[in-house]
Amino acid sequence: MPPARRAPNLAGLNPQQRAGVLATQGPVLLLAGAGTGKTRVVTHRIAHLIATGVEAKHILAMTFTNKAAREMRERVAELLGRQDAEAVTIGTFHSFCLRILRRHIPLLGYSASFSIAGEGYQKGLIRTVMAELGLVGDGRDPGLWLALISKAKAAMHEPADVAEYAYIFAGELAEVYETYQRRLRQMDQVDFDDLLGLVHRLWREHPELLAKHREQYQYLMVDEYQDTNSVQFQLVATLAGERANLCVVGDDDQSIYGWRGADVGNILEFAQQFPGAQVIRLEQNYRSTSTILNAANAVIAHNPQRHDKRLWSEQAKGEELLCVRADDEEDEAKFVADFLHERFLTGRFGYRDMAVLFRSNHQSRALENALRQARIPYALVGSNSFYQRKEILDAVSLLQTVANPRDDHGLLRVLNVPPRGIGDVSIDRLRDLGKMLGRPLQSLLVHEEFLNRLAGGGEGAARAFHAHLEEARRDFATPGGLAAKAERFFRSVDYIDGLGRMYKPKEDALKRRENVLEFLNALAEFEQRNGPACTLAGFLESFALLDAQDKEDKTTDGEARATLMTVHAAKGLEFPLVLVVGMENGLFPHRMAVDEGNLPEERRLFYVAITRAQRELVLSHAEKRRARGQTMRQRPSPFLDEIPEELVRLCTPRTALAPASKETTTKFFADMMAMFDEPKESP
Repeated sequence: MPPARRAPNLAGLNPQQRAGVLATQGPVLLLAGAGTGKTRVVTHRIAHLIATGVEAKHILAMTFTNKAAREMRERVAELLGRQDAEAVTIGTFHSFCLRILRRHIPLLGYSASFSIAGEGYQKGLIRTVMAELGLVGDGRDPGLWLALISKAKAAMHEPADVAEYAYIFAGELAEVYETYQRRLRQMDQVDFDDLLGLVHRLWREHPELLAKHREQYQYLMVDEYQDTNSVQFQLVATLAGERANLCVVGDDDQSIYGWRGADVGNILEFAQQFPGAQVIRLEQNYRSTSTILNAANAVIAHNPQRHDKRLWSEQAKGEELLCVRADDEEDEAKFVADFLHERFLTGRFGYRDMAVLFRSNHQSRALENALRQARIPYALVGSNSFYQRKEILDAVSLLQTVANPRDDHGLLRVLNVPPRGIGDVSIDRLRDLGKMLGRPLQSLLVHEEFLNRLAGGGEGAARAFHAHLEEARRDFATPGGLAAKAERFFRSVDYIDGLGRMYKPKEDALKRRENVLEFLNALAEFEQRNGPACTLAGFLESFALLDAQDKEDKTTDGEARATLMTVHAAKGLEFPLVLVVGMENGLFPHRMAVDEGNLPEERRLFYVAITRAQRELVLSHAEKRRARGQTMRQRPSPFLDEIPEELVRLCTPRTALAPASKETTTKFFADMMAMFDEPKESP
C-alpha cells in the first residue's frame, strides 16, 4: 500500500457533507438536494480515500457530461495535485466503456479500430434503413424510431423484445432495429448505447476480464445516479460485486429523463438493491433564498414516491415569488422583455444573471421576437449547434471514410459532395453491387462493373476520389499534423472550394466555408491539447463523445446576454434571476406527459426550474394562447396551486413592473455616457 497523503481539510464542510466524505466502505447513498454542494463532497471523498492509503488507480468516478467530469478532475487536482488526479479514472459512462472496448472488443468480434456512429450519422442510417425496407409515410418518423431503439437498448431489450411494445408500428420498429444493428456491425461501427451494452456483454461472457476490472476499480462513485438507466445500473452493480464499495450521489427529486430511459427506481430502491447501505441526506442549500426553497419543498412534497428530504438555507428569507397572469403569449413575452429591462435598468441584475425557462422549444418564438424588439441581448441555448451544421457533418463524414474503409453510409453521404458527376443512379448501382458482392463500397469505387456503368466524367471522378482517399489514408498513417492533413485532403476532393457550387447565395457559401475552416481549427486545438502523437482516429473518437454541453455554440463577442432555454437544458445551472413562462395546464405539465401517467416527472421538472433561481423567481402564465391557428383559453398550471399563498404575490404585467425612479434613470444614462467620454491618453 502506498504511503498516506496529507488529508484534505474538512473544516469547511457541514456535518452531513463530512459524513459523506468519511463513509468510505460499503454501499453509500448520498441524497444531494439541489445546490447542496455534492461535487465538493465527491471530490473531497476521493481526496480522503487517497489520503488514507487507497491507490488512485483503484478509484473510478463516473458522471454524465464531459463538463462535469472535467470539473471533478480539476477540483481533485486542487486538493491532491495533478499527478494523483490524473491517476484517478474520472469520466462519463461512455468514455469509461470506450476505454475498455478499445482494448477488449476483439473478444466480441469487432476490430480494435472500430468507429463510433455519432447522432447525425445514426439518424442518416436509420433513414436509409427505413427507406430500403419501404417503411416510410405518416407516423414513421426516423428521429422518433431512433429514440425508441435507443430507449430499448438502455433497457437491454433486443429487437424481438421491441415487438412487444404497445406501439402501433412495433413489428416494423423491430425490423428496423435489427437491420440498423446489423448494418452497424457490418461497417465495424457501434453507437453510443452499444458502448454500454457491449461492455456488459463482455463482462458476462468473459468473467476473467470482469474479475480483472473488479480488482482494478475497487472504489466506485457515480454522480447524478437518478439519471441512470437499466444498462448503467447493471454495469455499476456488476463491477461493484461483493465488495460493493459503491457511493452513488443523486436526487430522486431531480429525475427528469424518464423519456429517454432513465429509471428513478435505481435511486429509490438503492437500499434494497445494496443491503446495509448508508443513506446520508445533504439538505443545506447554498444557492437560493429560503422563500424559493420553501416553494420548491412544498411542490415536490406532492410526489408520492420519493426519499424524504427538505432543503433549507442560512440565507435571508428573500423576496416573494411573482406569479404573473398575462393576456396571451404576446403579452407574456412583452412582460418578460420589460421585466428583464427593468431589472437591468435599476442595476439589480446584469443580463448575464437572467434566465428565461420554458417547457417546450416552440415557446421561444414569441420570447425571441419580444427581446429583439426591446433590443435585449440574449442567447438561445440548445439550437443551431456548430457541430450539427451540414457542412461540418459532411467534413466529419469525409474524415470517417478515410479512417474506416468499411464505412458505407459515410461514403454514400459524401461521394457526390461537392457534385462530381456521380449522381443518385450511380450511387444506387454502387449500393446494389455492394449487396451482390458482399464487399465494402469503398473498395468497389474502382471495380470495373461499377466504372463501366458511369456516364460522362463519372468514371474519372470515381477513380480520383478513391485515389484521394487512399492518399489521405497514407498521409494520416503517421500521427500529428491533423489540421494540415485534413485541409490537404479537403482541397484534394474539392470540398472547401466546392462549397460555392453547393450553396447559394454567395454569402451563405462563404459562411459555410468559414465554418469548415473553423473546424480545421478544432483539429489543431485537439492536437495542441493532446500532443503531436495524436491521430485522426483519436480526434474522431473525441468528436463522437462530445455531449450536448460541449456542442453548444459559445458567445465569442464577450457581450452579456440573457439566457433562453428549456428547463431540461437548465439542469445543473443557476441564475440570480429566473423567469419560468407558460405555467399553464397542458403546457407545464405537458399534456402528453399527463396522458402517459408521467405527472410526477413533470412535477420534478418544475422543481428543477424553481431551484435554478438564486435570488428572484418569476412564474408567468397566459389566459389565452394560440395553438394550431386557433386561440384557446388556458387554465393555470395545477403546480401553481401547490405553492403556499404566503410565498407568492399574484399580479399582472402592469402591477409586476415597478417604474424606475428619476434618480435611477439619470444615473443609468450618466454611466452610459461616461463610457464614451473616457479621458484620452496624452501623446
